[in-house]
Amino acid sequence: MADGVFGTLVQNMSRLGFFQFLFPFLLALAIVYGLLSWALEKQIPKSARAVISLIIAFFVMLYSSWNVMIVSFFANLSGMWLVVATGILFIVILLAIVGFNVSKLTEGKFSKWILVLLIIFIGIVIFFGAGGAWLVNIPGWTMGSDFWTVLFFIVILAIVLYFLAGEGERGASAGGGEKKT
Repeated sequence: MADGVFGTLVQNMSRLGFFQFLFPFLLALAIVYGLLSWALEKQIPKSARAVISLIIAFFVMLYSSWNVMIVSFFANLSGMWLVVATGILFIVILLAIVGFNVSKLTEGKFSKWILVLLIIFIGIVIFFGAGGAWLVNIPGWTMGSDFWTVLFFIVILAIVLYFLAGEGERGASAGGGEKKT
């Protein structure tokens, strides 16, 4: 009996438009109000921030009535986020089991930036995996394997050149370079 309660609840919420109208409306309201409060707290009074947020949220509701794909996008986005977060948590647990201190990942000179870029990359992958590609007009030639192979080669080449250039500077500063007369 308990198995059908949650299924019925979700089906009723879907039938009544919670996922297509109410939740995008509330999400837009929270995001816009939060951003306005964070960025323009002293410039715009609280009541004006609330009205602006409410109006934009209603336009988001109008947009979601035209675009039924918004439900599948948010469902995929949320589901993929959960899968990726679970995978990252699993990796952290495995690293902790073998004695690796995960908090030391941000101690290096570039470690924080590498971690930030990794998180941005994961976010982009989740966005496109959830169906966000329809929002960005991506040329067809970028979807081929040749493009990604060349891009991978260029990235590896750039990393190698960066480290080789850095090694040459370290060698010259350590006295390994030739003396000028």
